[in-house]
Parts: sequence; structure tokens; C-alpha cells
Amino acid sequence: MFKPVSSSRSWILIWLLALAVLAGCGASNPHPAGSYERGVFFAEQGKETEAVAALEAYVRHNPTDSLAAEAQYLKAMTYLEMEEYPLAAVEFQILRKDYPISPRVEDAYFHEGEAYLRQVGRIERDVTGAHEARLHYLRFTEEYPTSEYLPQIIEYMQDISDLMVRKRLEQIKVFGQLRRYEAVAITLDTVMEEERGSRLLDEVIMQRAKVAERLDDPDTAARMYEKLIAEYPDSPMIKKARRNLRKLDEADEELEDEDL
Repeated sequence: MFKPVSSSRSWILIWLLALAVLAGCGASNPHPAGSYERGVFFAEQGKETEAVAALEAYVRHNPTDSLAAEAQYLKAMTYLEMEEYPLAAVEFQILRKDYPISPRVEDAYFHEGEAYLRQVGRIERDVTGAHEARLHYLRFTEEYPTSEYLPQIIEYMQDISDLMVRKRLEQIKVFGQLRRYEAVAITLDTVMEEERGSRLLDEVIMQRAKVAERLDDPDTAARMYEKLIAEYPDSPMIKKARRNLRKLDEADEELEDEDL
């Protein structure tokens, strides 16, 4: 048979219900729709989709407000956090175009490059994003030669250069399998010229020396080994370079003795 709830238990249930309601209110956004603060609140709570929608609404209805550029910037940064890199790049471009005197322009310019760079996937994938990031950061350094972002940009440029070198090294493996050693040599020469900032150049130089030996070009091989030894004394390939250079010198001495 149904029993009525006692008065004391009723008050306990009402109190618990009130706490639940208050907790729900605390979790919801306390700021009015269409406000900048609403977008900021969502972003801080990690509700990225809601943050983008709220900031978009604010910018659309308040394009000339003093906080519009900041809202546009936060929207772009939220897309970056969401790994929506093409969208983030576009939003940073919009900020630079629509709010050219905003103090956020330099920040947007820098992070736009990050959006391009992060689109790059594994080595076998398209590296168009890396090319775009490189050109973007070259323009950036021309416009902001004293920027606080320069150390990070230098590191990014090295990362891009390393990526390009790895891509070309994969390419020469195919050339090598086809015994197209002239193509390997030309490719490596191009890499040494174009990717001087790479941290992988010691490997490129070693490969160039080895292919020179395959092409029966000991002078170029020796020059490459000497270059590696002189410019990359901490390279893990330094011992091998010295050993191979000694072999070339010994072979050269033997030829001289035969001539005598």
C-alpha cells in the first residue's frame, strides 16, 4: 500500500532538488545571448562549438564594437584548438582584413601560419601546407622583424625544412632502386641549396658523398666527407665520414704510386 512521505523527508527532497537546480544553473552560461562574455564563458568551459557560435553571433551583430576584433581572434583560436585548421586560417585572415589596426593583427598573422603548418600530415602526404606556412612566415618576418614570435618562427622554419628534406630523401630511395644515380645526385644538390636551415643536412651530405662514389666521382665524394666533418662535428655519421675519407685518400695514393 502506498505510504505518504513524512514532512521531514519532504523537506529533504525539496532541498536536494533545489541544489540540483542551482548546480544546473551554475553549469549553464550566465551571460546573455549575443554577448561577448557568453562566447568567452563557453571557450573557458571547453565548449568549443558553442563558443564559436556565440562569438560568431557577437561579431555579426556588433562588427564595430571595441571587442569585435577580440571576439574574432578568440573565434579563430577556438577553431585552432578544434583542429579545424582551414577554418582557423580563414578566421585569422578575416581579422587582419576587417580589423587592420587591432593589436591582435600580429598575433593573428603568426597563428595563421600555425594553421597552415598543422595541416601537414605524414611524410607521404601532401606538404602544401608546409610550403604555405614557409611563405607566410617569410612575409611575417619582413613585416615584423622584431616580433616576439621570431624564436618560435625560426623553430617552425627548421621543422618545415626538415620535413622537406625527409620528403626528398624518400624520393631518392625510389631513384636509387631504379639505379638513377644521376637523379639522386641532382636531387641532393638541390636539397643542400634550398634547405640550408635543416637539421638533417649531415645526412644529405653523407648521401651525396655515397652517390658520388657510385658515380665514380671520388673528388666530389671527398669534398662531401670533408664538408660533413668540418660543419657537423657532432653528427653521428662523423666516424663513418672520416673512415670513408681515409679510404678515398688511400685509393688516391695507390693510383699515384702506380703512375710513378
